[in-house]
Amino acid sequence: MSMAIDNKQKFVSAEKWPRADIAWMLVVLLIGLAVRLFRIDHQPLWLDEALTSQRVHLGLGDLVVDSFSNRHMPTYFMLLQLLTPFTSTDAWLRIPSALFGALSAIMVFVIARRLGGRGAALFAGLLMALSPLQVQYGQEARSYTLVTLLITVALWGLVRLAQYPLRASLDVRRHESDRLGWAAYVFGSIAALDVLGDAAPWLIASNLSLFLIWRGLCREASPVWRIGFQRNWIHSGIAIVACTLPFYGAIMAAGDHHIIDKFDWIPELSLKHLWVTASSVYLMRMSAVVRFALMPTAVPVLGTCVALLGCVGLYRMRNRLEGRVMILAFLVLPLLILAISLFKSVLLPRYILWSAAPFFVLVGLGAAAIPHRILPAAIALLFLTGAVNLGPVYRTETKPRWDMAAATLAANVRPGDTVFTSDPNAPTMLSVLNPKGTLPIESTAVVTSQLDEALARWKQGSRVWAVNGRSALGKREELDAFKNRIAALGTPTMEIPQGKEITILMFPAPPADVIAVQSEPGS
Repeated sequence: MSMAIDNKQKFVSAEKWPRADIAWMLVVLLIGLAVRLFRIDHQPLWLDEALTSQRVHLGLGDLVVDSFSNRHMPTYFMLLQLLTPFTSTDAWLRIPSALFGALSAIMVFVIARRLGGRGAALFAGLLMALSPLQVQYGQEARSYTLVTLLITVALWGLVRLAQYPLRASLDVRRHESDRLGWAAYVFGSIAALDVLGDAAPWLIASNLSLFLIWRGLCREASPVWRIGFQRNWIHSGIAIVACTLPFYGAIMAAGDHHIIDKFDWIPELSLKHLWVTASSVYLMRMSAVVRFALMPTAVPVLGTCVALLGCVGLYRMRNRLEGRVMILAFLVLPLLILAISLFKSVLLPRYILWSAAPFFVLVGLGAAAIPHRILPAAIALLFLTGAVNLGPVYRTETKPRWDMAAATLAANVRPGDTVFTSDPNAPTMLSVLNPKGTLPIESTAVVTSQLDEALARWKQGSRVWAVNGRSALGKREELDAFKNRIAALGTPTMEIPQGKEITILMFPAPPADVIAVQSEPGS
């Protein structure tokens, strides 16, 4: 391993940024954080967030058991649990997601700057900061933005290895080796995999990239460099597997080994679902949380421009090794999810969320081809249109208003009443979103998703509050069908809409003489 390394490779780790680049990076950070913190509590919790709230209030042991039994890593929930002693507001559980989302925009900026300079960095970083879907998940108490951040850290390390493969081939104990590149790749990969299983396809993308780097060394360098890189590659793989396999083993042991069958609530693959997913993840559109549909957009042309620049970026980077790494990082996840969905649909925007980061880098590299004299204007236009495009995120109802339903029921339910829900998860939503300072609804009324139980109690003189609405993605029973199913309760005296997704119907108790007849033996 005595072959000399050129100065560019030897001193890349000591590279210093101009102050202007650091300032612009901070601007992107502030923009990303501001748009995620703005009205972070205006949307209510939906089912996944309600389960997060329940889980973080468990004891540590129960939290771990509950996470593994539900096919989740416990790490993110343990992190959120650190916040619970300081606040009683569920909105605070969303703050880490906002921070991680803003930091992801910074990592996209850093990667794009390394590959294409300041213009590419600003364009890519602003796209990540202002993406409606990224902002949506930056305002949600789930781990998707943390996984995205960790994948971008690993991707940054991988790009370094691809740019300077000779340094990546040196023993990491040597000062000249690219320790930082390998450390970022290994740490980011381990941490992402230990937070959420959605990161698993990253192993395929990253190892394909490492193979490309190794193959390049086989063609252009002496065998000693190839062997050195191969050694580091194997050691990194062993470290990643050793630090993640036990957690996935725990998930398999706690479950029933039929994980793929648990996704039967995801709609079947269709062209519409492909368009909704691609548009929301990559083309600056906003999607509903519990319906497979795009929400209104303020700047329709923005998605078209992003798609065109993405194609330019793909073309420009096709022959560069680090460009191929970026292309693999973008394409492997959606193509894998699509391939699986041909047999069992698992296509959801949030499951391919982290692939938006390398895509936006490619868009930034495409934007760098814009003539320098008009590139600043293009970046300013992106900021203005991106900010306007975020308007619907703060105005449109994207999550069912179970908070309104819980407040209505808490104010009107009397002892002895029955609350019947069409969604089996609705009792959880009503419990978690019960207004602060009021008695839990279940302490006053019987809350059930079993129609037979609701009918039996009604016949015994109980008022019934029937709640139609869904808490998560899946088939929804339309209101007319719901009314037909509960027609035995008679005619409701109140019909109360709660946002777009939920309706509450109130059925009074039957007259006393009817109750007497129904209670007679044999009736």
